[in-house]
Amino acid sequence: MDISISRTFSNNNHRRKALRQGESCTHQGEQGVCTPFSKCVRGARITVCSYSAQEAIVCCPQSQLIRADNVPQTGPFESTNRDLGTRKSVQMCNEYKKLTTERVAISSLTLNPTLVNIDVPKCDTVVKLIVGGNVTKPGEFPHMAAIGWPKPTGGYAFECGGSLISDYYVLTAAHCYLESDDGALPSIVRLGDQNLERSDDGAEPKDYDILRFILHPQFRRSVGKYNDLALIQLQTRVTFTNFIRPACLYDSDIINARTAIATGFGLLEGFGIKSDDLRKVALNIYDNALCAEQYITNRFVRQGIKNTQLCVGDLAGGKDTCQGDSGGPLQITHDENQCIFYIIGVTSFGKVCGSSTPAIYTRVTPYLSWIESVVWP
Repeated sequence: MDISISRTFSNNNHRRKALRQGESCTHQGEQGVCTPFSKCVRGARITVCSYSAQEAIVCCPQSQLIRADNVPQTGPFESTNRDLGTRKSVQMCNEYKKLTTERVAISSLTLNPTLVNIDVPKCDTVVKLIVGGNVTKPGEFPHMAAIGWPKPTGGYAFECGGSLISDYYVLTAAHCYLESDDGALPSIVRLGDQNLERSDDGAEPKDYDILRFILHPQFRRSVGKYNDLALIQLQTRVTFTNFIRPACLYDSDIINARTAIATGFGLLEGFGIKSDDLRKVALNIYDNALCAEQYITNRFVRQGIKNTQLCVGDLAGGKDTCQGDSGGPLQITHDENQCIFYIIGVTSFGKVCGSSTPAIYTRVTPYLSWIESVVWP
């Protein structure tokens, strides 16, 4: 990812002038204050005010300032009712972020330049474009998991998806536990793949045996698809690579995003062929009241659409998840670092694939305490 660096100028003349920490500045037409690089939520462009002995002093708009507790003052990742520093999933997310950056040295154009090391994202920017979706690039979604059932003829049938969230656990849908028609249980999780059948796609996949499938304690298939969430514990520890890396769990009670990306290996259309390629699709997030009307007679949600669920799709039709995508992630990114994904939902169920009726996803945030109690006890 290219980082563009510009410098501030004095308001009084055209001579280049360094600004001190705390002085007013302008970044891309927005008023800001000169702030240490580590105290600002950065985008792809950086306006340097000056340099300290430790790091660059950059022009940071007020909306991007980070408070002393390292929580952004505004933005989609601000927790509304909890201290981010105390939640284990957030602590681990900060560790995972380190896997997505590389250290770059920059210097000022002076006679005695000072080198300053900064961390910048090291992946390609995600193109926010399943039914109506696009084929992904190898390594684009390194947390994506394919859950496999053994086939009588050998090999595996990958009928559900999931998200790697730690070095031992994958997040998926509870109903995936008995997804096989013959009652067989899934036995492996494949990580790091882009095409499930080819070995020349540039990916570096690895299969991990399943130790146990942990259903959410309040999931009841007889009641419907409420609490449709599960964790898969792997038998061996996952080795992180450029193709295999955990995602973060979204922590905020409010999702300040209108669209999200769903990924999966599911059917390309209702009753159609299954995709061997991992595909992505950008979907709209709607108010649950919309889905409440559409699913009023649906047997999976006899108690209505709850706040533990999300209504996501495209009212124009043609964009959707489908059979085989169940358990896969619904995710968003942050402008600061688009290499790291935040899982906001898990694919649960829908109506006809690709129709104008949005699908239902299990919302992740209400279940964080349960997830943490299992994954990071």
